[in-house]
Amino acid sequence: MKRIAGRDHPQILTDAQGTSMNVDKRSLTTIIDAQSGQLDHPVKSNINQENEKQTTSTSLLDKVSSVLSPLTSNNDVSPTLTSVNGYRLGDVSHCLNINGYPVVSDGILFEKQQTFNRSKIVERAVHACGSGAFGYFEVTRDVSSLCKADFLSKIGKITPVMVRFSTTTYGREFPDSARNPRGIAMKFYTDEGNYDILSVNFPVFFVRDPTQGPDVIRSQQRNPNNFRANWSATFDFMSLVPESMLANTWFWSDHGTPVGWRHMDAYPCHTFKWINSQNQYVYIRYKFSCLAGIKNFSDAEATRMCGEDPDYAKRDLWQHLDNGGKCEFTCQIQMMNESESKKVPDFDPFDATKIWPEDRYPFMEFGRLVLDRNPENYHRDVEQVAFSPGSLVPGIEPGPDALLLFRCFLYRDAQLYRLGVNFHQIPVNCPFMTRQYHPLVRDGRIRCDANGGVESNIYPNSFTQPPRARPDLTCNEIPQPLQGYLARKSHSRHENELPIDTEYAQARQFYLNGLNSDERAHLHYNIAKAFRSVTRLDIKLRFLVACYKVHPEYARGILKLYDEITFDQVEQAARKLQDKHTVDRTNCYEPYDLNQS
Repeated sequence: MKRIAGRDHPQILTDAQGTSMNVDKRSLTTIIDAQSGQLDHPVKSNINQENEKQTTSTSLLDKVSSVLSPLTSNNDVSPTLTSVNGYRLGDVSHCLNINGYPVVSDGILFEKQQTFNRSKIVERAVHACGSGAFGYFEVTRDVSSLCKADFLSKIGKITPVMVRFSTTTYGREFPDSARNPRGIAMKFYTDEGNYDILSVNFPVFFVRDPTQGPDVIRSQQRNPNNFRANWSATFDFMSLVPESMLANTWFWSDHGTPVGWRHMDAYPCHTFKWINSQNQYVYIRYKFSCLAGIKNFSDAEATRMCGEDPDYAKRDLWQHLDNGGKCEFTCQIQMMNESESKKVPDFDPFDATKIWPEDRYPFMEFGRLVLDRNPENYHRDVEQVAFSPGSLVPGIEPGPDALLLFRCFLYRDAQLYRLGVNFHQIPVNCPFMTRQYHPLVRDGRIRCDANGGVESNIYPNSFTQPPRARPDLTCNEIPQPLQGYLARKSHSRHENELPIDTEYAQARQFYLNGLNSDERAHLHYNIAKAFRSVTRLDIKLRFLVACYKVHPEYARGILKLYDEITFDQVEQAARKLQDKHTVDRTNCYEPYDLNQS
């Protein structure tokens, strides 16, 4: 039994059994029966605002706690990277994959990511500082010939949503306006289950291999030695990962300091499949364009706002909705078929560090997403909400992107650690728009439904009641042929067949045509200012060489505001690496020597 009621602007929806329901676009009140007892879902209409003695030798303690003595001379032998179990590691920059499909037998990847997922207690490991809102998604274009997902089945169909906005790499008390990527996570409560889309305010990510995912976050987090902001690590990592230059440029531009949550676009970055009822598919990329228009703080404005109103983004969204306003996005896709994906001459369409050029793959609107209501309770509705790219519905599947495919695992794993195995029973995570029946998934901590009741906990079985409760084979993923070698190497065309310059070409296009002269000047200033906190000249020189590879004026503009390195030094080093990156990818990402003596 499922009951949904609303007021003000009723819309007719049907539940999983085809019964008509009155649903309010602006505010939904939902009472769900989750096998035992009724749970109030947060999509509601009524809101109330408001010194121990040492007994072990130092040497033994060092071994147990994995403490390595610092290298003090050139005669010291560099330690070899090992797993936590002590065996030596080979390539630690690429996952074990077949044509970009990571495999679950990759113990090194799992060790690194699962350790990272559990590196903080209670608080989210990433995207800890944020706020959210409820609203709805409405189909504005018939895309049923492209995708069989029910929530896209007809023009005018309404689906309840919850969206959480956040900064990315720092903790819950981090100021909203500081330089950082922003996260925009969306949960669609569809008739076929919950569908999650996870986005950032940049159209690309910093890395393409999941093994480097934790390194991206840690490079933008606090220094583990002194807990200060660590721009040295940020620039060091950015200068050693060639594919990151487009994301780096977005990060250091004023897009890294947007004006609150309401004035930025959202990009999932990854390539997905839309599959129709005939099991024909196209590859797509999403974009969610804010109707309020993009607005960014300058570095000085962001710094001032961090001090005057650290919670600016959270306050701005809350007050805007509380005063009757709406936060609206236009939902768009780009499309590419299988044949086209194999013939793209200058970028890998399944690489999250690269965009699909809009002039070649135009955006098509398919819906609008409207946020119009604040949560009732922050902890219940925002802190406990859980998202995962692996939360999909029939008709939508991930593309052959190792980072996306592994994220489908790691985000759920992070929620299991943070919230427990039964996090789906928390009301904000409950798929309340569809009938649930999962007696094979039971037990665990804080299980508060019927836990499968008297139904059998195995399948197949001859006890299940009602007898019609069986799998639906039409929901199977479409078969995907695979051919390749299981190897710890990059799956991207940019590291296997495309010219070196393709790592920088899109960053060059964005620098020259995506930013105007004032925005480029701000980009130069933002980097030059951050350089003051970086003590090692070799890190700054290497980053400037990477900027030079994007465009010489990129490096020159920074050096007009920073005088410890000359443009001639950068140009000389860049010419030395004319046909190379700043790092030798074939030799464990060893930086090339930029010594000009």
